Amino acid sequence: MPLCLSFFQRKDEAVLRNHAHYCRLFGYPHQWIEADRIRHPALRDSAKYSQILRHLRALPENDWLLFLDGDSVVFHPVAVEVLLQGRDSLVVEGPPSGDRPGPAMTNMMVLRNTAANRAMLLGLMDDAGYVIALVNRAVDEAARLRPAGLLGCNAMVGDIYVNVSWRIPQWFLARIFVVNLGPLPILAPEGGWREALLHDQNLQDMLVAQVNNALIHGQPVLQPAAYPALSEERVSSYNAGADIAFVTLYTHHVGSYARVSEHNVKRYCDRHGYAYHVYRAIPEAVDTGIGGSWVRSWLLQQHIAHHKWVIWIDADVLFLNQSRRIDALLDGRELLLAKDVGGWSFNSGVMGFLNTRGNAELLARIWQRIGEVDDKSAVYSSQGDQYYTNEVLSGAGLVNEHGIVDNLSINTPPHLASDETLLVHFINLDEPYRSAYMASMDALSQRLR
Repeated sequence: MPLCLSFFQRKDEAVLRNHAHYCRLFGYPHQWIEADRIRHPALRDSAKYSQILRHLRALPENDWLLFLDGDSVVFHPVAVEVLLQGRDSLVVEGPPSGDRPGPAMTNMMVLRNTAANRAMLLGLMDDAGYVIALVNRAVDEAARLRPAGLLGCNAMVGDIYVNVSWRIPQWFLARIFVVNLGPLPILAPEGGWREALLHDQNLQDMLVAQVNNALIHGQPVLQPAAYPALSEERVSSYNAGADIAFVTLYTHHVGSYARVSEHNVKRYCDRHGYAYHVYRAIPEAVDTGIGGSWVRSWLLQQHIAHHKWVIWIDADVLFLNQSRRIDALLDGRELLLAKDVGGWSFNSGVMGFLNTRGNAELLARIWQRIGEVDDKSAVYSSQGDQYYTNEVLSGAGLVNEHGIVDNLSINTPPHLASDETLLVHFINLDEPYRSAYMASMDALSQRLR
């Protein structure tokens, strides 16, 4: 009798439910293993291949084993017998890097109990052992799996893709057996493969929920967030006389996620009595060829004289725990900046300025410096406005421990967010992930009281 074997680096009830549902559809026996106490990847690989070999050996000769790890979810269920017809194994390559083929996607494998496959698993265990023993020997899972019939990236069997990374654009519109929601391996400088550094487990959990809704309830995946526009005006100001004001700008190009932010931030400001200035187009007084992010300092200049504090927030920002006021972060400060999760001294997506003569002059200097840049047409043109904002504040001696708070207090990347997080900044995401992710976290913000 065949077997479906789930292997979890961390126990995930939603993924387990996905695997179990698939097995019930076809009447396959299902077992699962938790490896949460195994920290090192090589030791985890050794345990993974040991478990596969141990369970494979317990099956009748030529019977099959479907292996799924905790990053794998069944999207379009199809019988393993159909996929494995005429094959002894089913494994595919991941996305390539330049001219180099991608690594083997071992998150999902189907193997028959044959002598060749058992020998291959022993070889994979040997490779993991070389790493554990600190033997300087290259490890290439694809090389081990290729003789058994490793299929290319995004391979199809019949009318269905076998195993596709979620980093492949528009995967959710395709007929795919298994989707790999794990980190995308990228080529390391030394020539091997490593995980993408900014993989977001919170986002992965959201995608698991979406796939489960599709698999079990027939719901569409990653649909546009259903948020109505608040206004068709170029600019709106709410509670304009408040001491603390938030300022943002977005254009129609980013409206799919900006409207999520606008609804969320307005709800937060209404709750606490803060002002909110929303620009939905580049102001006519500014060169219309400029990208929206480049006008942050100009817009803050327009409002700083009318409030005690002006705080810029990008259009991909949400207030998560809306019961928390921002006032405590402002006490005793003249600047509010947050450490960037990457290499920047601070991230200019959220910046607060106390209404002082010095800060008004500082904003004018930032705008003057930006005016010296020729190409300001896009977010990352000419290194982006964040480069010049960091440059001006560093030159003024303001990039220091007093001016910059940690990125858990404010301007928190979604990777690090928890129920206690005040403000989340959804960096490094394309559509439709950003708007769907923001809508999901906005829904959570309404449940947190």
